[in-house]
Amino acid sequence: MSWSADPQALDQLRQIFKATLSSNNQERNLANDALRQAKQQPEIENYLLSLLVLDDNSTRSDVRAAAGVNLKNSILRQSQGNALPDRQFIKENVIKGLISPDQMVRNITGNVITSLFSIYGLQGWPQALPQLIELAKGESSPRFIPEIASMSALSKICEDSYLSLDIEFNGERPLNYMIQNFLTLMIHPHSGQIRALAIQCITQFISLKSQSFLIHLDVFLSNLFQLASDSNEKVRKNICAAFSHVLETRPDKLMPHLDGIIDYCLHLMKDKDEDVALEACEFLLVLSASSEIENNRSGFAPKLKLIVPVVLEKMVYSEEEIFYIKLQDEKDNAEIADKDEDIKPQNAKSKEIQSSNGTKKKQQAHDSDDSDDDDDDDEDDDDELMQWSLRKCSASTLEVLSSNLPAEVLDISLPILQENIVSNEWQIREAAILAFGAMSSSCMELSRDKLPSLVPFLVDRLQDDEARVRQITCWTLSTYSTWIADEAHAGGDYANYYQPTFQSIVTCSLDRKKVVQEAACSALSSFIEQSDISLIQFYIGPLLEHFGKCFQTYQRKNLTILYDCVQTLVEKAGYENLSSDPELINKLLPPLLEKWHSLTDEDNDLWPLLECMAAVAATLRELFAPYAVPVYERAINILSNCIQIEMQTQTDPSIDVPEKNFVVTSLDLIDGLIQGFGSHSVDLIQQNRANLMELLLLCFEDKYTDVRQSAYALLGDIGIYAVDIAKPHLSSIFISIGNEVNNRSYSTIAVYHNAIWALGEFVLRLNYNEMKDYLPNLVDLIIPVLLGSDMQQAVLETAAVCLGRMGINGGAQVLAPRLSEFIAEWCSHMIYFSENEEKSTSFQGMLNIINANPDQGFGGLSTKQGKKNLSLFITCIGNYMEPPEELQNTFHQFLASYKSLIGAEIWQSQVLSSIDQETLQQLSHYGI
Repeated sequence: MSWSADPQALDQLRQIFKATLSSNNQERNLANDALRQAKQQPEIENYLLSLLVLDDNSTRSDVRAAAGVNLKNSILRQSQGNALPDRQFIKENVIKGLISPDQMVRNITGNVITSLFSIYGLQGWPQALPQLIELAKGESSPRFIPEIASMSALSKICEDSYLSLDIEFNGERPLNYMIQNFLTLMIHPHSGQIRALAIQCITQFISLKSQSFLIHLDVFLSNLFQLASDSNEKVRKNICAAFSHVLETRPDKLMPHLDGIIDYCLHLMKDKDEDVALEACEFLLVLSASSEIENNRSGFAPKLKLIVPVVLEKMVYSEEEIFYIKLQDEKDNAEIADKDEDIKPQNAKSKEIQSSNGTKKKQQAHDSDDSDDDDDDDEDDDDELMQWSLRKCSASTLEVLSSNLPAEVLDISLPILQENIVSNEWQIREAAILAFGAMSSSCMELSRDKLPSLVPFLVDRLQDDEARVRQITCWTLSTYSTWIADEAHAGGDYANYYQPTFQSIVTCSLDRKKVVQEAACSALSSFIEQSDISLIQFYIGPLLEHFGKCFQTYQRKNLTILYDCVQTLVEKAGYENLSSDPELINKLLPPLLEKWHSLTDEDNDLWPLLECMAAVAATLRELFAPYAVPVYERAINILSNCIQIEMQTQTDPSIDVPEKNFVVTSLDLIDGLIQGFGSHSVDLIQQNRANLMELLLLCFEDKYTDVRQSAYALLGDIGIYAVDIAKPHLSSIFISIGNEVNNRSYSTIAVYHNAIWALGEFVLRLNYNEMKDYLPNLVDLIIPVLLGSDMQQAVLETAAVCLGRMGINGGAQVLAPRLSEFIAEWCSHMIYFSENEEKSTSFQGMLNIINANPDQGFGGLSTKQGKKNLSLFITCIGNYMEPPEELQNTFHQFLASYKSLIGAEIWQSQVLSSIDQETLQQLSHYGI
């Protein structure tokens, strides 16, 4: 029996929704309470669908839309688990909403259909696709409203569920049927929207390389060519997108038509529709990075004469962008305080994985250009300039082209740019300078003769009357910082360029415009990072004084860039330079501490300052001692409060979850203090009432990878400098590490890598009795990582170090029986590993493991594989150029004992014979 709504209940729900949209707060609150109660009813979804799709036209559009949004959310909420609701009534009736004359109802209905299909798929809702396609093929009216609505729903399904559609179902492949119909709809004679949506649907399946698509690829391309001059801008845009996908998947199919497609896209880059022009440029960007270009350089080179001028032209700010620039410049003066809406959401610095020497690398996270839409009009001009645009795509295309075809691109672009860079129109000058930055790698490689005139010209442009020219000049100069710094360090012909360039950027960092300050400060960081310390020693004091002025001038947004610049200088200068003059510390710390005291623990502006303070504390060591206690106490309080509040949110949803960046940056600051104070950090930790290890164990369970990554980085440094405070928690620590490694995935590489590194630091410093209960399980964890075929090299090296170190303090007996499983892989990753303390301790431990079972450790010395493994290990010894003296003596004893054990004849003929002559020469001083 078909379900039907109770008219009275339906009307009651209709009135509730009307009231939820009321401007009266009390009425709205009461209605929301009533709606929450209504949602507890078992048939609520059917009633919501009735309001959305089946209600008469007298019901307000916003009421029907509100019901639809609630229906979609209810469907998605109840999509978890194996037992899905039947929802037969909804499946049978929801498509009727696409026939509604109300556009809002049609749009919401499409979203509901997409959500339903993403959950039930072909198996749970086989009628959906045939019904939608039949509706799309209809001819209801000259405006084709239901047909377009159906195609829109299909395009969303194809985008969200394309993988699940490429399957067999009831002995057939539904995708065959879909593609055939989409190809027909592609050339719909009356509706450009339907044509555009059909192209979009097919494009979703190109990357699958599905046979259902490939057998129709020629027809698809023929249709695209036929539609090339279509009057509908969305059709033109989607044609370019389709060309890009085909190029990435089946470039051989496009090559015969490439000249015409390039001409077509260059023509569309001048299209009045910005989206069409951008999509056309996207094709050229994909083409520029394509291997087809490298394979056919001579054939493609003539097209550059057409491509490069258009790309250069489109790098100039458009009239619309200039309009937004003028709006933004009105509030860009340095003395105007930043508003909250001017500050984009910041993240703590994203981290690279733990490096092989245990140093935690971090890189500045860039603000996302893909920020959520905001209704605040004040932000609109900023957002417009931040978005991916034709200008940015053109610049990226030039950069890729100049990397792949440097000589050809430079020959074409340099005459144009030399004229444009002195243009009286600022936007043309600016675009030319941007182009030189985009081509910096090829310029430094092939046009070094141009750099002596280009760099001074750019330095002059730092005084350009137009702020945007000064801004882009800072960035472009930073792209040449390597050449400028190398010339100075090597004492080259243009060594004298360094000082005026560096000084001009420093001056520019106090520009009257905030956008220029930001660019100059970033450029300054690049110069400091690229420069040898000898070049900037003289500047350390003046720079710190200059930073003090910047701290007084900069508004909130640019302070983030300034903190990073300070951190870069501190890390480059290092302890030796900063400790040489007490005045340097007096210049460095007061501005930082002033900001430190001015910000509350809840202020998001504290995040970058915490990161900066972490680097300062780690670098200054005991010189930071006067500030260590209050800084540590604040960091531990922030960490503790965040964890406590998050625990409270689990039982009280009304409490806001604290920002994870507070947790990450407080962990990093504590880590910086421990690195700086070394073994003395134990006193710092123990005099605080909060138990750092208990907090750290809770962080290991956090679902956010950045938190766990920082937590394991801190754990490793605790293992190095303060292992005693961790000993009462060893069981929990090893369980956490085990869980992290066992549950490893691509998205958690940095986390489990830090966890393995931390484990290696612990096993190096714990005695056998402290870890004997855990060691067998830990070995079972790390060996599969070392043998993994899909691991990053740095992870494999860290796993090798960790396994070797397990043999240091009595663990050799546990590892010796399993040595043959991993010795070959261990050797392959340790042979060229940096010669540092990690390498020496890992080798010492491995020698202990080998000596614990000398006859069988390599897999049996009587076997071919055993001798091969022994040769690999000896090759590693031969490539260890400067082992510590004690280890060198151990190598000597090892080689002598194995030569004696095997016998001189077999040693020479079956072990050393597989080692290359260069390595044998290096081994000669061991007397073998």
